[in-house]
Amino acid sequence: MARRLFLCADIGTSSLKVCVFDQSGNILFSTKREYPTLSPAPGYAEQDPGEIFSALAGAVKEAVSSFPGSSFEALSFDTMLHSLLLVDGNFTPLAPLWNWMDTRSFQEVEEFRESYEKERLYELTAAPLHTIYHPSRILWFRKHHGDLWERVSKILSIKDWVLVQLTGELCCDCSTASGTGLLEVQRKAWSRKMCDLLGISPELLPPLVEPDFAAPLMNREFAASTGLPLGIPVVWGGGDGPFANLGEGCFREGEMVVSVGSSGAVRMCALRPVIDPGKRAWCYYLASDIWVGGGAINNGGIVFSWMRDLLREGEVTLDLSRRRPLFLPFLTGERSPYWDPYARGILFGLSFFHTPEALLQAAYESVAFSIRAVFDMLREVMGEPRKVVIGGGFALSENGKRVLCDVLGVPVAVSSYPSSSAKGAFLVALKALGYVRSFEEFPEEFFPTEGQVTPDANAHALYEKLFRLFKRLYEVNAPLFREFAKLGLA
Repeated sequence: MARRLFLCADIGTSSLKVCVFDQSGNILFSTKREYPTLSPAPGYAEQDPGEIFSALAGAVKEAVSSFPGSSFEALSFDTMLHSLLLVDGNFTPLAPLWNWMDTRSFQEVEEFRESYEKERLYELTAAPLHTIYHPSRILWFRKHHGDLWERVSKILSIKDWVLVQLTGELCCDCSTASGTGLLEVQRKAWSRKMCDLLGISPELLPPLVEPDFAAPLMNREFAASTGLPLGIPVVWGGGDGPFANLGEGCFREGEMVVSVGSSGAVRMCALRPVIDPGKRAWCYYLASDIWVGGGAINNGGIVFSWMRDLLREGEVTLDLSRRRPLFLPFLTGERSPYWDPYARGILFGLSFFHTPEALLQAAYESVAFSIRAVFDMLREVMGEPRKVVIGGGFALSENGKRVLCDVLGVPVAVSSYPSSSAKGAFLVALKALGYVRSFEEFPEEFFPTEGQVTPDANAHALYEKLFRLFKRLYEVNAPLFREFAKLGLA
């Protein structure tokens, strides 16, 4: 009897990964294909959707060729959030894909701010006003490429576009839609008020579906080239951040995932949309009426990598007694909780006697302090987490998990899963195909961890003092960052 296998495609920022899961949640095979992000002008972050589709086809072909084709029950997806693709009536892209790193619409953010505040749009969308969301990007396109805008038939995410190529069905899941800044979270519907203020028709946006929506594979060329059978269910899935919580088994109220790779995020689940009175947190949809409140940082593992490459040094052993500076790590601006695109890095207290090891340790600690700022914000808005799981390449390094635990000051479970977002897509596929009616039916053994790390009391006491200073450093320098940006040197 053929095994029941599930293909899960994770459309990431720099690569597309395809995992093969068995019915028990074990990864039997994994492969990925990389693609570039181009920046032809400052603030631009563009990708070729055709390259991403080719990466999907190549990865699926490699995966399918390793197993009997009849073994596969579904192809399910998760995706990077905040991608924007404008297409014509034939779904031909009119411009490159924008990913979350694109910040060219910063001026439109400022121009839209008065309307955003006056109309209380955060309370509708639970999305802070920022360049990663659709509103300022739509305004930018209308201002700078009016001729192109006249030809726009639909506003899509990369996953919407990929799925219409595979199935012929045009729709967007509510999880991905919640990351656009155009979804009213209480109604799970596109915001007519936002569309009116932007001067666009809601018809430009695809119909909404739940993440467990499925349609048959209808693309004959894709099926023939990959070996995947025509008619196999294709499950829509959702956003990679919320799906990472599901993959880690943190889908119940008060369960938190701290994920730190190149960037980082803190996400905690709730059974209703999360609205932050301070307008700092975002809220995205997972599935099955589960919401994820959270915040993301721009500068995670890239901070340590940058410092290491700059100094041409390797790893460092953390030493609490080491003389070292305090580092504000905002090399690429910052999202949560400050939402400050002008913020930049500061080495505070730098001394002639500081060593490369001191700077490397400061880099590690700075990432943990940034995560702590988001962690504290969520505790304020959503209450104390009853479970914290850490994951991601930076977080799972020995130094990373140690410093994160000591800075947060709470016990943390260490993820044993390298592809938690893809696993979330697998779990949604099981629900879509009727293997379970609810996520609560999944057994605990579906969500193993590598044990727990407990904070060191002495380290946490020191980090409390440093973190308070870290916050004050940002607050004092925030107006100076904006002034410095006018010089065009950052």
